[in-house]
Amino acid sequence: MTIETHQEPALVQSNVFKQLIIACENDAEKVQQAFEKHRSARNAKFKNLILNPSFQQWQFDEILHQVLEAKQGLTQYVDPRNNLSLWSRPPRHIRELIDEIQQILAPIAGPCLWLTPSDHLHMTTLEMLPARTLAEVNELEKFLKENTSLQDIVNYTLSHRARLVRPIVSYDASALALSFIPAVEDRDREVDGKSNKSYSYQYLRSDLYDIVTEAGCQLEARYTVPSAHVTIARFVRPVGWSERESGGSDLFHKRAQELVATIEDINQELRSDHWKRFGDPSRGEWVVGQEKGLELMKGRSWYGKGESIIIGKGFQ
Repeated sequence: MTIETHQEPALVQSNVFKQLIIACENDAEKVQQAFEKHRSARNAKFKNLILNPSFQQWQFDEILHQVLEAKQGLTQYVDPRNNLSLWSRPPRHIRELIDEIQQILAPIAGPCLWLTPSDHLHMTTLEMLPARTLAEVNELEKFLKENTSLQDIVNYTLSHRARLVRPIVSYDASALALSFIPAVEDRDREVDGKSNKSYSYQYLRSDLYDIVTEAGCQLEARYTVPSAHVTIARFVRPVGWSERESGGSDLFHKRAQELVATIEDINQELRSDHWKRFGDPSRGEWVVGQEKGLELMKGRSWYGKGESIIIGKGFQ
């Protein structure tokens, strides 16, 4: 999700996912709190930014805009970025929830918002190589095939169940996502010799990082903060851009305010114990690996497409 693409890809020298676990004293509740603190702080930051009367800086995705124009035959643009990542695909009930949220938001933003198609939806569980040449991606893929068991990696969720709960819509000036926090379970887990009573999404990411790096592969990553999100929409034009072009700056800001207010209203419902529009709150729970195991993706996969190398076995 572009909620974090303001970060430049950096070479990860140590297991930052484990570092968070250790910083949280190997306490599952503290890890959960770190996820909640991160997403709440980001929403508060961008709410204040967007609602500021001087706000003009929608960071719309120009590459996606060009990709969409090429799809319509208007240009011959080709996204130059190739990636290699492990994805978690949301199960059907999460995809349906996302669709319902998208349909509420779409009329407000109109053509300014690109809605992620259902079959593009994914959560980047472990990014290995972002925005590189296809040759570089192919080289790393070859290395992984020769030095690891890809089947074991994508099937890892069969024996390591990580449950995500309490979704809300996270947003910034460039994209929207459905973000989750890891559940606190009653399972024993050890990190650096210390016991824990939960195996959560942060442990899953940490384990996968160790498996890949212990095979001799150094990773580049953008998504290292405590986040579990599925990008559901991206801005391809500033919200209210047509109003601004016609000289209506007041309408421009009104449209932005309406969008933020609608997101906040959705989140208020999602955070409650009683959902009025979205059914039972249990629809917001997702055990990573439901229906499909992990998926190793390569190529021009920035927006949810690309080449699927291997998919793990799922469970119900």
